[in-house]
Amino acid sequence: MSILEVIVLAIVQGLTEFLPISSSGHLVLARWLFGWDDPGLDFDVAVHIGTLAGILFAFRREVLGVLGGLRNDTDTVEGLKPRRLVRLGLIGTIPIVIVGGLFYETLQDELRDATSAAAFLVVTGGLIGVAEWRVRRMGSPAPLAELGGRHSLAVGLAQCLAIIPGISRAGMCVVAGMSLGQSREAATRWAFWLSMPALAGAGLLALIDAAESSEPVEATALVVGALVSFATALVAIRALLWLVRGRSLLPFAGYCLIAGVAVLIARAAGA
Repeated sequence: MSILEVIVLAIVQGLTEFLPISSSGHLVLARWLFGWDDPGLDFDVAVHIGTLAGILFAFRREVLGVLGGLRNDTDTVEGLKPRRLVRLGLIGTIPIVIVGGLFYETLQDELRDATSAAAFLVVTGGLIGVAEWRVRRMGSPAPLAELGGRHSLAVGLAQCLAIIPGISRAGMCVVAGMSLGQSREAATRWAFWLSMPALAGAGLLALIDAAESSEPVEATALVVGALVSFATALVAIRALLWLVRGRSLLPFAGYCLIAGVAVLIARAAGA
């Protein structure tokens, strides 16, 4: 693959992994739009490493606070004691480990086309719109400090929908959190916390598949892909955190609906 393809696809991965608009769906649509081949498993590993590094860097103070506080468990991170935060993260991660292990490859193979990705992008937009409508009618949305085990499990179950290309992982976590009474910011920040083990697991699965593959490794393309996805992930994380502080997620809902419908019309016309 050319360096141009690497840069474009890495930008798409970095931006859409954390914005609620589906990274897997946009990668499918980008390849369809430009007529590019699948970049291969090695590229998947590189961009997952880049996006994981991006969220760890953006949340480095919080992550270090959790690691440093596990022994004494006296300080708080995000309003939660470190051990409780880790425990809630594990609860929220269990569903994606089970569901992803059972259905990831099947769903990725069967639904990895532009029509399916566009249709599920419309679903993502609709769900974000409904959640935004609901949170505007709440009296006092709950902060992240009030997160409980059942809520984290529910958000983790919602995250499982993102194994379908076009369904946004970040979007489903935020939708679930907001639907359970959390504020936009609290739901978004918990989506970021759950993204860390999810990205690490996805990267590990891609690495295992790549190790079993005979595809040649293009070192330059992998390094560029990792660096570009890291940089764009940082932009996306900071932009989303800024937007959810008193602003609306409706622009993302509108984008998903418009983009999805446009692609479906194009596909129906034979494109």
